This record gives sequence, C-alpha cells and structure tokens, in this order.
Amino acid sequence: MSEDTITNPVTGERVTFVETSSDTGGARTIAEVVVTPGGGVPRHQHANHVERIEVLSGVIEVVIGRAVRRLAAGERIEIPAGSAHVWRNASPDGQLAFRATMTPGHPGFELFLRVLFGLGRDGGLRPNGLPRRFSDLALLTQWDPSVLAGPKRLLSPVMKWVARRPSVRARGDELRRRYGETTAPATPLVQARP
Repeated sequence: MSEDTITNPVTGERVTFVETSSDTGGARTIAEVVVTPGGGVPRHQHANHVERIEVLSGVIEVVIGRAVRRLAAGERIEIPAGSAHVWRNASPDGQLAFRATMTPGHPGFELFLRVLFGLGRDGGLRPNGLPRRFSDLALLTQWDPSVLAGPKRLLSPVMKWVARRPSVRARGDELRRRYGETTAPATPLVQARP
C-alpha cells in the first residue's frame, strides 16, 4: 500500500487519497473507498462541501433524509452541502468500492479520517468505531464537525469546550504528528479565545 492509503480494521474500510485538498489548492478532495460487507458510516452532514459518490463495484445504499437510493457500478449520486445522510455497503457478501469527491476540498475531513483510522489500527476505537477516549472524539469533531448531524449537534458546545483544554490540545498535536502530518490544517486545531 502507498502512503496515501489508510485502513481501519474496526470498520473494515480502506481509503486511498487520489487527490488531497493541498494537492488541488483547496479545489477538491478525491478518495477511493473500499468497504467490507455491511460496513458503512453513521448519519453525518457536510456543511460546506458537496459530496459526489461514483460506485466502482458492488452496491451502495445512500439515505438522504427519508429518500433511500441503491446504486451499482457506474452509477453516481451527488449529496448537496448541508444534507444529512448515511451510506453503507448494501451487499451481504461482497465488497463495495466507490470514488468520493468533496468539493471544495476539506483538509479537516482528511485529517479526521487519518486520525480515526490510525486510532482503529492502534486499538483506540471501540467496536462501534467511535474513539475510546471522549477527548479524541472531541478533537475529531473540531477537525470535521460532520459527525455532529441531527440531534448530535447539541453536543457541539461540549465538544468545543473539551477540545480547548490544554491537555486535549496537546493530545491533538500528538495525534496529528502520529497519523495526520501530511494533512494537518494550516489553522490551529482550536482557535484561541480573544
């Protein structure tokens, strides 16, 4: 595997970054995703970018609001910015492969994935795919708040408060060094208070 490929053994996902936000001057992030049978992601919402999914093999089920779509190889779907959605591998026995394009690019999303998958490889995730440490979850939601969709958005102030704590900020620096050095955002993890 190249250095642009990351895996998460807990969720059964493999992501290869084809183009990162820094590669494209912020224009887009493109990743090819392979997911084991039944794998997928919980409800989330990208506030500032459009997500396009093109199925390469297998079958994906995408739920946007109450609309459910199943797409096979060669089919595409565009998820508008701000739309809460879920996707999963709809096959009980086959892998799903798709290309995801985020427009504009999202370095926070890239960092989120690198750190989350790194935690998965190193035993830092629970069986449900969430970090074992609440502070790690708080950091992840600061890098990419898309996981705080729907009622979970009420947790945003708590997550911000936790992420501001000095020990948590130091942990964020450690996680960026360990897993996300190539995609660390140009801006600080947590903005200083005036």
